[in-house]
Amino acid sequence: MSVTHADLPRIIRQLTPHIATDDTLPPIHGIYLEATGTHLFAAATDRYTFALTRREAPEPEPWKAFIAHADLTALRALFPTRRRPADLTLTYRRGCTRTPDGRLTVGDGARALDLSAHASLASKFPKWRPLFAAALAAEPRQDTEACYNADFLARWAKAADRHQPLTTWTAGPGKPLLIAAGHDFLGLHMPIGLPDHKPDTPAHAQQDRTALRTTWADTLNPAARHLKAA
Repeated sequence: MSVTHADLPRIIRQLTPHIATDDTLPPIHGIYLEATGTHLFAAATDRYTFALTRREAPEPEPWKAFIAHADLTALRALFPTRRRPADLTLTYRRGCTRTPDGRLTVGDGARALDLSAHASLASKFPKWRPLFAAALAAEPRQDTEACYNADFLARWAKAADRHQPLTTWTAGPGKPLLIAAGHDFLGLHMPIGLPDHKPDTPAHAQQDRTALRTTWADTLNPAARHLKAA
């Protein structure tokens, strides 16, 4: 069972920022693949952000696989990003007694890389369908402030093509920010909690709307400051 993709390197670029860096969490220390018969889905998460992309890929049978982090390093070395995309064939072979995890082969006609499909890891990857279904079904509701890690926000730069906008919404406080790039990429970004507003909380940490309005009032309303001084 094989599928040809000219943009397999792009799929990897889109998902790499979201791979868990902790190698003690092998089920999320790489990229998950799932063929459904009509599409190839690829996903990665470190539990703070979750990225999902899809490509049309008609195949006779569904399958699941996992590309481990170490295998991604080998894959990038053999098939680096090119100015002109070259078709890469991704072939899946089911497991047998000798190779129970199955095999994945990536090739361009001249070279090929044979990898374990890591079926045991794929079976432990987080259940992504209910998470994304709930986020998509929820109506946008942002009636209070939300905080996001700036480093994690930078991960989404790889999601879209150049000049392609990102669409975002959230269902409210504590809910993930849903991010879409076109119709074939979805992301979930978990917020971080607001700091407790105690008397000894540093001023820079008090980022609620009331505090921001107060600290910026004089700068943004010079006329009001002048009248007050008079």
